Amino acid sequence: MKISKERLEELRQIYKKDFNADLNDQELHDAAFNLVGYYDTLSKMAFKDIQDHLRLEKEPDGWAINAEWGTCNFCGLYMSMQESWFDKFGYKCKFCQRALREGVIPSSVCRNKARRFSFDDLKDMFGIHQNTARSLVRKGDLKARVILNDAGKPHFTVFLREDNYRFLKIDKDVPPSESEEYDQQVAKWAEDYKQRVAEQNKTNEKKTKSKI
Repeated sequence: MKISKERLEELRQIYKKDFNADLNDQELHDAAFNLVGYYDTLSKMAFKDIQDHLRLEKEPDGWAINAEWGTCNFCGLYMSMQESWFDKFGYKCKFCQRALREGVIPSSVCRNKARRFSFDDLKDMFGIHQNTARSLVRKGDLKARVILNDAGKPHFTVFLREDNYRFLKIDKDVPPSESEEYDQQVAKWAEDYKQRVAEQNKTNEKKTKSKI
């Protein structure tokens, strides 16, 4: 990988101005290499998201993913992801996906964590310990949504903001999350990508016809 002297000098000035750091040539090359690698990884991840978005246009219900282990985007648990699912609401274990499909949890909370709370969230944000939360649920002060496993036992308990905002004395809703905003950005990238592909196909067709 070769980086022009002009770009290296620009990077040197950025480090001087923003970080008050005077890099020698080796440090500058290392920093440039790391940045290029970082943004290359980001671009690959973004392109994968674009591909998933385009596939969802053809398969709006999503598709199964059989991974040996992984982390569910909803419950946050690292577990076997056999029979897991991916759709526009994220990558979910089979238990959370079933809860979404059956209406135990609404789709509106999947990509915005501020619209839902776990037991740990109640403790960290409101000082409500798990035993106290369970007691409040029994009394009817808190409303819990319980996601069950295949044995019919609790897999994950979630407290929705919209169900409990009065008791918790918080706003009923929150602004769009970074994930939701990113989803909108991916949708725009996907449209741009489709347009570029269509234009390239037209150009190729014209070239083919001109050779005939």
